[in-house]
Amino acid sequence: MMRLRPKVIMQGDMTDKHTEPKERKKQALRKRRLGMAFLTYMVPFSLVVLFWAQGMIPFKLVIYYAVYAFLVNFVFLLAFVFRVNLKLFEPSLAAPQMTASIIPALFVMYFLDDGQARAIFLLILAIPLIFGILALNTRQFIKVGGLFLLLYSAMVFSLWWRKPLVLVGPLEFIQIISFALAIVSSSVIGGFIYGLRTKIRKRNRELGDAVRTIEALVNVDSLTGVYNRRYLFGMLSQEVQRYRRTKAPFSVCIMDIDHFKQVNDVYGHQAGDEILREVACSVSEGLRSTDFFGRYGGEEFLMILLQTPLEGALVKAEKVRKEVRSLRFPNVSKTLQVTISIGVAEYRQEEDIDETLSRADKCLYSAKRTGRNRVSAEVRE
Repeated sequence: MMRLRPKVIMQGDMTDKHTEPKERKKQALRKRRLGMAFLTYMVPFSLVVLFWAQGMIPFKLVIYYAVYAFLVNFVFLLAFVFRVNLKLFEPSLAAPQMTASIIPALFVMYFLDDGQARAIFLLILAIPLIFGILALNTRQFIKVGGLFLLLYSAMVFSLWWRKPLVLVGPLEFIQIISFALAIVSSSVIGGFIYGLRTKIRKRNRELGDAVRTIEALVNVDSLTGVYNRRYLFGMLSQEVQRYRRTKAPFSVCIMDIDHFKQVNDVYGHQAGDEILREVACSVSEGLRSTDFFGRYGGEEFLMILLQTPLEGALVKAEKVRKEVRSLRFPNVSKTLQVTISIGVAEYRQEEDIDETLSRADKCLYSAKRTGRNRVSAEVRE
């Protein structure tokens, strides 16, 4: 459950406690993309098998291609599983995956003596460029595309050096130019799509921040920064349901600032507001992360103490009473001292929560009738 503190809310520090789950989601997405990338190896692999079936390449190239595809993707999978990628500049590892995928294709093309077959296989090199749309911006696209072009040119140069008779000069030159144009076009389109995705992610973050802000405004008292009555009653309803399932005890404490009307009359309402904020801040900061605290109405506040029977609630209420009594308000008056009275009640089985609050309220007024600045609870029968 979300826990709000007055100082945190009033300063607008919306700490994101879901960083780790978000990172896990990103890693899961990267693994799925890796699975997609592995499947893209199957397209050129099927062509490799066809080339072998037609007697155009030796069978060992089929084995080499299959082993390479498995090992490379397995290495990337290990990087994601052991979170090694998070230490790198590009956690998605899109550029290394794209580069790795082109190497076996170029290796097979080197052994294809038929120029048309190499031209067909050249189309396969566009698949990694499509994959890059998912993760690369324009600059990264151009860098990877330039590396693709360099590797392809190196393969053509190797053919010219070792097997010049298999090359058709003008055709090879046109293919290199076409490949370069395809890379430039893919870079522009991929960069544009990346920009759109970046804007969508930014808008989604802004929307998420807006939703959290609205939730805070709906659930938080604007003056004191602690939970408001609406939210507290929602939590009470949840705890009643939890009690019916687990029988885990919980208690409520209604507290009221003593002689608060006199404070307003003597020092003014602005001083009264400051006192409310300071009391709320002091009490809230002293609670456990599992407890809830908010403004019940006017100068009254409500504590919901989970996993706490009556005896423990009395101890906590007494501690809160002493802490509030020790507060000082130099901006209002150097001599001003504020006290609170607290009524405590433990939830009873099959009881309506309004009855529990009514018992705590009666104890509160009992504390006020008997002198204020004290904690009161019903005596167990």
